[in-house]
Amino acid sequence: MSLLTLSGCTRGTAPSAQGADAGLRLAETTEYSSLHPLDWPFGITSKFYDGLVEIGVDGVLEPGLAASMPTANDDLTTWTVPLVDGVTFSDGSDFDADDVVALYDAVRDPEVKSWLAADYELISEVRAEDPQTVVFDLNQPYAAFPSLLTLGIPAAEALGGAIETSSLARTPDGTGPYELVEWRDGESMTLAAKSDWWGGAIEVDRIDIAFVPDENARVQRLSAGDIDGAQLSPRAAEALGGTAGLDIVVNPSGDFRAISLPQGLPFFEDPQVRIALNLAVNRDELVEGLLDGHGQAISSPITSAQGEAYDAEVQFAFDAERAAEMLDEAGWVLGADGIRAKDNTPFAFTLMYFAEDSLRRDIAQAFASSMSQLGIQVKLKAVDRPTAIATMAENAFVLGGGDRPYDADTQVYRMLSSDFAEYDANDPYSNPSGYANADVDALLTQARTSTDSEARATLYRELQRQQVEDPAMVSLFSLEHTYIARDMEQWNGTASVVEPHEHGVSWGPWWNVEEWTR
Repeated sequence: MSLLTLSGCTRGTAPSAQGADAGLRLAETTEYSSLHPLDWPFGITSKFYDGLVEIGVDGVLEPGLAASMPTANDDLTTWTVPLVDGVTFSDGSDFDADDVVALYDAVRDPEVKSWLAADYELISEVRAEDPQTVVFDLNQPYAAFPSLLTLGIPAAEALGGAIETSSLARTPDGTGPYELVEWRDGESMTLAAKSDWWGGAIEVDRIDIAFVPDENARVQRLSAGDIDGAQLSPRAAEALGGTAGLDIVVNPSGDFRAISLPQGLPFFEDPQVRIALNLAVNRDELVEGLLDGHGQAISSPITSAQGEAYDAEVQFAFDAERAAEMLDEAGWVLGADGIRAKDNTPFAFTLMYFAEDSLRRDIAQAFASSMSQLGIQVKLKAVDRPTAIATMAENAFVLGGGDRPYDADTQVYRMLSSDFAEYDANDPYSNPSGYANADVDALLTQARTSTDSEARATLYRELQRQQVEDPAMVSLFSLEHTYIARDMEQWNGTASVVEPHEHGVSWGPWWNVEEWTR
């Protein structure tokens, strides 16, 4: 089996293109709904836009359109960002501080309707100190603020109005390395490299992206040589890698899967019951059986992607016998029908998963099997996104998390803070269990306002311990994302990156394709 080893390269150091045209043909799992930088997804928009801060090799944040990393005052309430000079947008206009101000005003504007708005409410004002300097004033100290400055920046003139009616949804206008040439709805998208990109010469001059949601079809097209790369499940990638010049590429991620436990249901109110459910799941078996080992068992939303904030020793050990004892102690006892009940309420609930997601389906089936051995009845329900959103407070859900894993705060705050405990149809995936714990809230607040990085890491490790004593959900595992890529040995500059929950051809080995050289 061929497992590709990647080495690093940084922006601006690539040698000039050698005159040979080069293109990539890739297959994406899902068609993009929008190319607006304040909408989902983020990955593909990074080809059209640059942020003040960029995600670098191994997931380390580094300057993008910022001339150097943002700096804060002593209490972390004012952040200053110097900007690079001589950068232009696709429309030919110059990039300056006014464009930054316009974007960060827009993300907070209710009329724009960005799902990211809640993350930026801590900004009281963003102002242009001069054309090459932006200052952010916050209404509270916030140590993780640089991780919020990765948003792609469009020309200010192109912003305005709601995301769904913005021209940016279909016509990007950024400073990024590529421009959109063609978008055939339901079929494909073509990107062409800019000849004058401020980051340096680009040797991969064209990217053709086909939308191929069916994994079997992606496998067939890879095998036939019709495409050069695609994201595949671990099982499919292991079966295909090492054949016909095809390599497996594996990137770590902060992406995790969990089972939400909505506390509006009577059995999930009791922490002892939530602990019991956590003890009843054999996470190591799930990692091996569902991911072919491409993952890591976790017991909270904090993963190894968060570095020193993660404590590998704080885990739920698999102990189905103790789980049954705890349920008995909590009053949920087996009835003659083999189903546990308390006060004539059967321990039975619905577990939703996205119908098109085979991994979430497999997780749901495995979890339901573990629960049935305890005498808990779990009804599985394949749903679409509108149904999941509408019934998140009533049903358990196979959750995917880790949208912004480059600081522990952005990884866990929206998952665990009681600020998001009340169900909100406009933000249903934040704290989907409706969890509230004053001690956890205090740890989250201390960590996001501390100026000491070691102290922050200590607080997050303590938060992990709190999640073993009073879990919000059944956290299962973090994932490694697996891809197949053709003839990667012809390129220099490929590198590994820590990926977010989102994955696809804008990540994988192609996340920094603009830096590749032959």
